[in-house]
Amino acid sequence: MENKDLTYIRAILNNDSTLLDEIYRRFLPPLFGMLRRNGGRFEDAKDVFQEAIVVVFHHAARPGFQLTAPFQSYLIGIGRFIWLRQLKKNARIEVTSDREDGFDVDADLEHQIFESEKQRLFREKFTLLGKDCQQLLQRFFDREPLNRIANDMGYTDDYVKKKNKVCKGKLMELIQKDTRYGELTSHIYSAKTQAAPNGE
Repeated sequence: MENKDLTYIRAILNNDSTLLDEIYRRFLPPLFGMLRRNGGRFEDAKDVFQEAIVVVFHHAARPGFQLTAPFQSYLIGIGRFIWLRQLKKNARIEVTSDREDGFDVDADLEHQIFESEKQRLFREKFTLLGKDCQQLLQRFFDREPLNRIANDMGYTDDYVKKKNKVCKGKLMELIQKDTRYGELTSHIYSAKTQAAPNGE
């Protein structure tokens, strides 16, 4: 693999703004070309590109990661998979499977893409909560002590526990009402079933 390809991977992992700008300049145009052939706009390409970068970050951060294709093929392949999934889900057009880069998304990478979509759904719904709920849940996610949260927010410990439960319930309700929730849940369950020995 070319050193430049690995440099791009490290740039994404290290949030190197200079090289990230270079990645956008070099690889957004070919991704947009693929999207345009499948009914996509430039705004769609920017969204898909950003999501593909997030997937690369999480995939490359896993222990034992190896880049087995040129970086452009890897990144554009992920972007293509994300976009074609959106097209199929929305039944917007007949999909033209653009395979010029010769890159296949394997089961491991596909799972990472679904995990990224799940996280994005969570973040979207989290921002719909009230500011109090967002602050409270974030502090629980950060594993802050209960008494510190209560003192800082001016609540009793019991009230914080009760409000945490209510806020989590609101968040789960928002997530479960989204049509993406069922698809993502069924995919993850299917992946776990296939990974289990003898289907157990």
